[in-house]
Amino acid sequence: MHIEAELDEARSQRLISMQQRLQKPLTEIATEILAKAIDAGIEANETEGQKMLRIFSEEGLIGCIHGDGKLSVDYKEHLWGNE
Repeated sequence: MHIEAELDEARSQRLISMQQRLQKPLTEIATEILAKAIDAGIEANETEGQKMLRIFSEEGLIGCIHGDGKLSVDYKEHLWGNE
């Protein structure tokens, strides 16, 4: 597959610096970078809310508080007891 890309000056310099440091052809470096991005499962369509939900779920924060389902109304009772 042939891919053509245009990079801004900063990214272009970083890529050239990486090529010089690794002593590899540019095509090989670009292939490795793309393969890592694909393997990491980057979701281009993930919204900010979906990202937050994914992170909270991965950290075990979803469902960590037991309540009556009305925490937006009576959260103080659950956090600090009856006042």
